[in-house]
Amino acid sequence: MSIAENIISEAVKKYGTPLYIFDTDVFSERFLFFKDRLDKDISVNFCMKANPFLVYASLKHTDRIEVCSFGEFMICRDLAIPPERLLISGVLKKKQDLKEIMEYCTDKALYTAESPAQAEAINEIAAELGISCKVLYRLNAGQFGMDGDTIVSLLKNAALSHVIFGGIHYFTGTQKNNLSKHRTELERLDRFFERIRTETGKEVPFLEYGTGFGVTYFEGKDREILNDESLEEFGNIIRKMTWKGKIGLEMGRALAFDSGIYVTSIMDMKTTEGRNYCILDGGIHQINYDGQMCGMYTPSVKVIRQKEAGTEQAHYCICGSLCTLRDVLVSDFVTEQLSTGDILVFEKAGAYSLYEGMSLFLSHELPEICLYSKAKGLVSVREKQESYPLNTPKLS
Repeated sequence: MSIAENIISEAVKKYGTPLYIFDTDVFSERFLFFKDRLDKDISVNFCMKANPFLVYASLKHTDRIEVCSFGEFMICRDLAIPPERLLISGVLKKKQDLKEIMEYCTDKALYTAESPAQAEAINEIAAELGISCKVLYRLNAGQFGMDGDTIVSLLKNAALSHVIFGGIHYFTGTQKNNLSKHRTELERLDRFFERIRTETGKEVPFLEYGTGFGVTYFEGKDREILNDESLEEFGNIIRKMTWKGKIGLEMGRALAFDSGIYVTSIMDMKTTEGRNYCILDGGIHQINYDGQMCGMYTPSVKVIRQKEAGTEQAHYCICGSLCTLRDVLVSDFVTEQLSTGDILVFEKAGAYSLYEGMSLFLSHELPEICLYSKAKGLVSVREKQESYPLNTPKLS
C-alpha cells in the first residue's frame, strides 16, 4: 500500500469507515512518470472528472484542467483556479451556463465546440463580451464531436469572427490496452489535419488527445500499457506523424487510479450453505472498478486485522450493505481467517470510485474524504454526510 497501515488506522480511528484517502504524493509521481517518458514539448493535462478532489494537487504539473460540466467549472471557480489553466469541454453546454463561464474565463480559457451550435454560441457570447476565444473543434467519436465535413465547413465560416481556431480535440474512450488503437487514431488525425490544410489553408496548431490509456485493476489481468516500452512506442507513433504541431495528452484514470484507497470494515459474518460471507459497511455504491461484474474479478485488497488470525486460508464472498444481489465486491477472496471488525483496504481507487457507483442508493451516508501527503499528513477535505435529505421529498 502506498499509504502506511498506521496512517490508515489513524484515519479510521478519527473518521470511521467507509472512507476514501487520496495520496497526492502518488498522484504527483504519476504525472512525473509520464513527463519523464514523453517528449518535453508534450503537455500532460488532467481530466478532473476522474477525481475532483485531486484538482488542486494537479496544478503543480498540469498545463490545463479539462472541465466537462458547469458543476465542474463551479468547483474550479470556488477553488480560485486561474481561467488560463482551464479547458472548457463537455458534450452539453447550456447557453446560460456557457455565458457565465465565459464571463469569468473570458479569452483566457481554452474552449471546445462539440457541434456547430456550440461554436455559434461561443461566437455570439464572445461578441457580446468584446473578445475572441480560442476554440478546439472536437472530431467525432460516437456522440462526441463533429465529423470532418462539419469541421471543415466551420473553418470556412467567416461569420464565426470571434472564434479563433485553436486546434482539434479528440477522445474515443477509455481503457485502451492496445497501442494499435492509438496508432489507428493518430493516423486518422494526421490525414484529417492534411485535409484541413488542403481545403481551408489553415494549419492545425494544437491537438488535445485523450489517450484513454488502460490500467490494470484485477489480479491476473495484466493488460495495462503504462510501462517504459509501451510509452516509448507511443512516443514513436506521435513522432511519425506528418503533422508537427503542439500536442496535449489528456488523462484522468491513468493519472489518478493508483493514488487512492477505499477503506471499509467487516460488520457481520456468516456461513450459508457452506459459503463464507462478509458484510461490509461500504459497497458497490462507493467503490466500483471498470470491468468488474458482481465481484467476479479480484482487485488489490489489503486486510488490516483487528485481532490475531489463524494461518489457514479460507474463501470469502465480500459483500456490501445494499439490498441487492449485485452488491458483491469480491466473490472469492482467498485469505487468512477474517473477523468482524477487520478493515479491508481496496487499492487503485483514485479514479472514478467516488461516483461510478450508486452513491445515493438506499440513502446510505457519503464517506469522509481525506487527502494524504508526507508534507501535510492526513487532511479531511469532505466530512461524512448523510444522503437521506437528498432523497426526501418536500410535501406541500
